[in-house]
Amino acid sequence: MKCSRPRLRWLERGLLALVVVTALGAGDAEARKAAVVTGERITLGDISPTAPRELWAVDIAPAPRPGTRTVITRAAIAEALRRAGAEPELATAFPAKQEVIREGKTLDVSAVEAEIRAAAAAEIPVGVSIDSIVGARAVTLPAVPHTVAISLGKLRASTRASVVVSAGGKRWAAFDVTLGLGGHARTPVLRDNLPSGTTIGAEHVEMRTVELGELPEGSITRTDQLVGKRLRARTGGHAPIRATVTEATPIVAKGGTVVVVAAGKGVRVTRQAVAQQDGGEGQMIRVKTADDNTVLRGKVHASGEVRINLGGGR
Repeated sequence: MKCSRPRLRWLERGLLALVVVTALGAGDAEARKAAVVTGERITLGDISPTAPRELWAVDIAPAPRPGTRTVITRAAIAEALRRAGAEPELATAFPAKQEVIREGKTLDVSAVEAEIRAAAAAEIPVGVSIDSIVGARAVTLPAVPHTVAISLGKLRASTRASVVVSAGGKRWAAFDVTLGLGGHARTPVLRDNLPSGTTIGAEHVEMRTVELGELPEGSITRTDQLVGKRLRARTGGHAPIRATVTEATPIVAKGGTVVVVAAGKGVRVTRQAVAQQDGGEGQMIRVKTADDNTVLRGKVHASGEVRINLGGGR
């Protein structure tokens, strides 16, 4: 953050007043009381909420990992003020060392196992139970909402799975676990052979009991993963189906006009283009802009709209 000199004149007076308050007896113990932060960076406002509001956003240093602490020195504050265009001498308003704690929350092993179990239950076939989880570990995260995602290997009695724990848009932990599975899988199969290009409806599907060891890796295990998809190749009936032989039903047709939305941090541009291939929601397709025939790649977001992320945007 940069401040203009005219504005800094009265800001400096405010901080000099803070020097006097500190010197006259705010109390060394109180001055050194640990500051608490929640985000990725430590700002002047985190260190001293009584500082002038216009200087609160002055960036001092990275925050420590959630649940841990660090020490900010007066010299570090002086350097941050200098970078912001303020007088470094204003750092004398602060203690020589300031402890900073980053808020965090810890999921113990049992809590992590419960979330792994819930995530895996949405992926394994009907009729299969999770009897045990080996390899889970406690995770410390920022004090914000989090997610636990799981990727299953080939399903069998002892199944390897990759676990990713994310919070605040950042991955905080990744590890492998082994799931002990039991029971008999009831998995969706096609009633009959179907040609390539068929959009699968509920009338095409039936449930079949299959031993876990008979399921190919990457098999579709739930009806809702199959109904509404389009077959990419001719597929036989009465057997487990790999997810790779299906694709999302196109909502953008080759040759159709689409709106391209290119968005980044503080930037949003829309253009008309022509789709160069069919595309289902979430798929990457090529489009050619209508004005200059530039070929771009973007993700199908909704019917008639293709989005391109320029970086830094949502």
